[in-house]
Amino acid sequence: MVSKEDRMRRLAFAKYLIEMGSINADNVLPYSATALLNFHDALEFLFDVILEDNNVYSNSDKEFSFMKMFNICNSKLKKKGLEKSSFGASLKKLKDRRVDIKHRGSFPSPQDISEARYTALNLFKDFCLKFYELDYEDIDLVDLLPDSRTKKCLLNIKDCTENIEVIDNLALAFAYLLKDFESTKNIPLSRSPYQLTKKRQLRASETGLDEIKPIRDYIETTNDNIESLEENLKIIAFGIDYNKYAQFKFLVPVNIYWILSSDEPRRTLRYEPMELDNNQIEFCKNFIIESALKLQQVDFKIPEDFGLTSSLEVPPTKVIK
Repeated sequence: MVSKEDRMRRLAFAKYLIEMGSINADNVLPYSATALLNFHDALEFLFDVILEDNNVYSNSDKEFSFMKMFNICNSKLKKKGLEKSSFGASLKKLKDRRVDIKHRGSFPSPQDISEARYTALNLFKDFCLKFYELDYEDIDLVDLLPDSRTKKCLLNIKDCTENIEVIDNLALAFAYLLKDFESTKNIPLSRSPYQLTKKRQLRASETGLDEIKPIRDYIETTNDNIESLEENLKIIAFGIDYNKYAQFKFLVPVNIYWILSSDEPRRTLRYEPMELDNNQIEFCKNFIIESALKLQQVDFKIPEDFGLTSSLEVPPTKVIK
């Protein structure tokens, strides 16, 4: 048996693969062909959870083929007195097209991809409902994330009644994601490796020239441009999809300001946000989740005592010849 927490995480990952496949399916060949790989892997994940939940693996040391896994799942439905899936023929076609791509270099037609999307999505829905009494919407991709401030904000969205609440939680979720990741990379008495400028820029008020309007405006504009450049370069450095980030920023027009010693940022709107529909909300949530998974992939640890010395004196510079 699989624990509920593990089951939901694995079903969420299978759903994620289906949604990634749906996105890839709308691309042009040959990129759209990767959708079949996504759909196949998603269903294999689903079958694997079902077989493990029904103790099939504990009674056998054999490895099951893709279609064998499907047939065993179908037989379990029959024992439960439920109607078996009728997707066998279309599922075999999906499997064969995947083999054509991976082993023969033969690309599927647009109709093949469309049929595969229909098969994968509806078979996934059918099995989740019959085996676990779960609707598609009940499986939340947020379950892929560990407990964190980001996950909490994303979970809050389902209880939001106002558009501005949804936007605020989306903005906070992404801000916390970046902040919490970068905070684990700070070296004591030093700057974050993701801060791309060597020194903090002076504000106009710190120069003694802020009463001269052209100079004040020039300094503030320059600082704003440098901060914007650093923010965008940081997104690229984290490996986050910049095109999706640009769309996210358009849908969630919130400026984030971290106040010194404060654990929660100040937020302001760049312009009046549009009313987000369900698809746009799901896009924003999925973007944040994908970004979180990307950061997990590139994560590295810095020892807690790294960079600390027995005194406050700066150690001498070592010359490497």
